[in-house]
Amino acid sequence: MKVDRIIFWQPFASPHQEAFLEAVAEQFPGEVILAVESEMPAERIAQGWPKPEHKLVRVHNVSSPAIHAALTKQSGPDSLHIFTGFFSHPLVWKAFQTLAPSQARLAIFSEAPEQPLLTGWLKRLRGRWLAKLWATRFAFVLAVGNVGCEFFERMGFPAKKIVPFGYFSEVLASPAPAPRSAESMFKFVSAGQLIRRKGIDLLIEACAHLPPTGWRLDIYGDGPERAKLERSASSRGLADRIAFHATVPTDELRSLLASADCTVLPSRFDGWGMLVNESLAIGTPMICTDRCGATLLFTECGLVAASPPPRVSELAAALRHAVTAGPPDAIARAAIAAAVRRSGSPAAGARRLLSTVAAA
Repeated sequence: MKVDRIIFWQPFASPHQEAFLEAVAEQFPGEVILAVESEMPAERIAQGWPKPEHKLVRVHNVSSPAIHAALTKQSGPDSLHIFTGFFSHPLVWKAFQTLAPSQARLAIFSEAPEQPLLTGWLKRLRGRWLAKLWATRFAFVLAVGNVGCEFFERMGFPAKKIVPFGYFSEVLASPAPAPRSAESMFKFVSAGQLIRRKGIDLLIEACAHLPPTGWRLDIYGDGPERAKLERSASSRGLADRIAFHATVPTDELRSLLASADCTVLPSRFDGWGMLVNESLAIGTPMICTDRCGATLLFTECGLVAASPPPRVSELAAALRHAVTAGPPDAIARAAIAAAVRRSGSPAAGARRLLSTVAAA
């Protein structure tokens, strides 16, 4: 496929996509455009997300009808439109509907949606409907993470069109942590929203199975479950080993991850999980459940990592193994960071996208 223009349709400009899109613009000889419905939501800003500052990518807010119409007029075979957020974002969906009958090349870039017990059937029904009507219309699907690949294949998209993909965030290494004595406690860190999906309750329960000394866990973030989680830690006698902290900006979190011995993401479901990128890119080992799409990074970067199902017994076993193995040394950290930057960098993601475009 030869195209002169790539237009990404997304809900808003994300800092997790900034470096990747800029890398695409650096490597692609044509025009790269980001079409967004709105500014970054306040809830994301409250979580410490910085506002992207694109230089090579042209960003257009399509809440203006004139701008939306102008971009959907790029409907020839020389334009590739890549859609994120079909059903939840009406202007993205409207653009797809407008472009579907045209000669433009179309593709999907998407995570698997969360599928709660009560409403998950509706999301699966929508996915199967989309695949039945339009699967042949899409040149390819950039399926985010292992859970994304599973979802799109179950929905009926041809396996040959599903490309395992991810988020390629540029994470700069923080200064090396200060030397620690052999008697120092093993330091776990977790960060994110304190909501059920993120599984912090499972992590607290798993910590109750660890030895009574020699480790600590720092949790950064906020959310509706915080008070309940604090009570859970206290009732299990863990209040002196598990500490809760407010949400911190990305740069500060980077330093905290660099000083940790292991990062934990115990999610029941995560379409991706940027904490994995942020931790591994600075050389801090990671434990996350196999319901996090970002476990794709472990496989593709050749890393050995604990990725248990989101069950307490498996999570506890992974935590115990980390404590027994002890803090990673400088050589181990450097190897982890080098592997991720080699295969999980924005430049690597851009190369994968453009090779997919060329082969489609």
